[in-house]
Amino acid sequence: MLLFIFGLTYAHAATTEGANPIRKIVTLLQNMQKEIEAEGAKEKELFDKFMCFCSGSNGDLTKKAADAKASIEELGAKLKSEEAEKVQVAEDLKGHKADREGATSDIEEATVLREKEAAAYAAEKADSETNIAAMAKAIPALEAGMGGAALLQMPGADRLQKIVQSYSNMDNEDRRNVLAFFQENGDYAPASGQIVGILKGMKDDMEAELKEAVAAEEKAIAGFGDLKASKEKEIEMATEAIETKTGRSGEIAVSVVQTKDSLEDTEEELADTQKFLTQLETECATKEKEWGETCKVRAEEVKAISEAISILNDDDALDVFKKARPSAFVQQDLGFLQKSNTAASKAKKAQAILAAAAKKAHNSQLNLLLYTLNSKLKMQEKGKTHGLDSVIKMIDDMVVLLGKDQADDDKSKTFCEDELEKTTDEQTAATAKKAQVEAAIADATDAVESLADAIATLEMDIKDLDKTVAQATEQRKEEHAAFGEMMQLNEAAMGLIEKAKNRLQKFYNPTLYKAPPKTENTMEEKIIIAGTFVQIKAHDEDDDSFSATYQKSEKSAGVIGLMDMMVREIETDMKDAEYEEKTSQTDYAELMSDSEATRTANSKAIVTKTASKAEVEAKLDASKDALTATNTDLDLIAATLGDLHMQCDFLLQNYDLRKEARTNEIESLKTAKAILSGADFR
Repeated sequence: MLLFIFGLTYAHAATTEGANPIRKIVTLLQNMQKEIEAEGAKEKELFDKFMCFCSGSNGDLTKKAADAKASIEELGAKLKSEEAEKVQVAEDLKGHKADREGATSDIEEATVLREKEAAAYAAEKADSETNIAAMAKAIPALEAGMGGAALLQMPGADRLQKIVQSYSNMDNEDRRNVLAFFQENGDYAPASGQIVGILKGMKDDMEAELKEAVAAEEKAIAGFGDLKASKEKEIEMATEAIETKTGRSGEIAVSVVQTKDSLEDTEEELADTQKFLTQLETECATKEKEWGETCKVRAEEVKAISEAISILNDDDALDVFKKARPSAFVQQDLGFLQKSNTAASKAKKAQAILAAAAKKAHNSQLNLLLYTLNSKLKMQEKGKTHGLDSVIKMIDDMVVLLGKDQADDDKSKTFCEDELEKTTDEQTAATAKKAQVEAAIADATDAVESLADAIATLEMDIKDLDKTVAQATEQRKEEHAAFGEMMQLNEAAMGLIEKAKNRLQKFYNPTLYKAPPKTENTMEEKIIIAGTFVQIKAHDEDDDSFSATYQKSEKSAGVIGLMDMMVREIETDMKDAEYEEKTSQTDYAELMSDSEATRTANSKAIVTKTASKAEVEAKLDASKDALTATNTDLDLIAATLGDLHMQCDFLLQNYDLRKEARTNEIESLKTAKAILSGADFR
């Protein structure tokens, strides 16, 4: 390319300027030398960058490969662990199902056995009760003097004979005696007492056996209940374990598939990384070798130009040049160089296409490809016979790699969309569930508060009722005490009035006088009465000395009538008081009855509402636990959704751009390959 430029410049200089052409050639050679050195410096900078890329990428790729190997080992261990757990869970499921089936079978067998035992017990009990009834009927008959033959004539007596014949817990001699007694004509009095004793013993034994059978049946029923409860608990626990293990089995199955996919992806990534690392090492070594050769050729070129300049700067050069025909040489060379330039234009076009693609894609591998193509073209321009097969192979590898990257993006996009949709649905469901649980908590809280208020109101009502009952009781006691005191006072007043009236009657109406009942006086009372009698006798003797006649007061009738009216008023007051006392007692009894009924109803209501409050509180606690679990699920879902957004947002937002960029890059690579495949550099 430089020779072509030199030829064009020289031809232009030869036609336009005729003065000192040697100097112009030297100047061109010097400029050419500077351009070569500048181009070498640029290539050195590119080479240094490429070698830096080789060393840096080598470390990154080596670390990436090491990380992939570690991840493969970790995923392999995880896969083995999950597969082992999956097998163990499957075995546990079989065991739990077998336990549940065994417990169910045990309940069925025990139920069948219990039904048989119950039927046998019912038959045995009925038979024993019938036998005991027959014994109870026969023994009094025998004690009353009835003979065996007469006893057998009674209704159901044949059963008594069958009992004696079949009863196992009986001495053979006693059995023969009893049967002989039954078969004997007449009363058979001498043996009746012995027979009664034997039958009583049989009856006692039968009753004892029946009692033992009843106890055994109750024990069997209790044992069956315990066994059934135990087996039902086993079934419940086994069912719960089956549900848990089934859920865990599904989780492990999903995790195993995901782990296998991750393991396969990591193994493919490791293989690609190792392949690219090997290719990079090869390319880097090749480029380093080619760079050495390039530097050697450039040094030789600079040396040649320097020597040419030295030759042209000689004093005899101008005379020699003037004698030559440089125009034909220049035109001939120019045509040759132009011919070679036509072949190189296709590769330059491919180079331009790849450069534009690399600028848009910012792809290190594409830069490596472009650098390799530049190196190949420069070597060919310098006459080196290096083909472009390796470049075309690199293009093919990059096309395959880009296709695989696009397939990975497609797979990741599908995964991200599905997982985001699934996680969003789970978040929506969990949010709805949280709202439901919060509503349930609010309802339960309101219900608990309402029940607590109702219970407090009922308890306050009971306290107020007890206080009212206590006050009513105290008031009733005071009223009853006042009634008793009033009745005593009225009775005392009536007694005094009657006593005074009787005393007046003794004086004014002796016929109406009522003498007090005679009672035996004590010795002290007799002495006092004797002394008093002597004194009264003396007064009587003194009074007899007066002979005037005494006139009784006419007002006595009015006084006695007033006394009678007062007694009647007191009796009326007492009747009114008795009526009021009876009414108050009736009202008090009704109050006590109503209060007791109200208190009982309130107490029952407190118990009922307390139980309801406990149930609602249990539901509230369960709802709070459910809310905590839902919040935990929401946090986990939010974390998962955040991770998915971190992992997927860039891919989803830039998927179309990345796809379009890869498509353009692939098209550019294919176009460059087509151009390079059609280029001829021989």
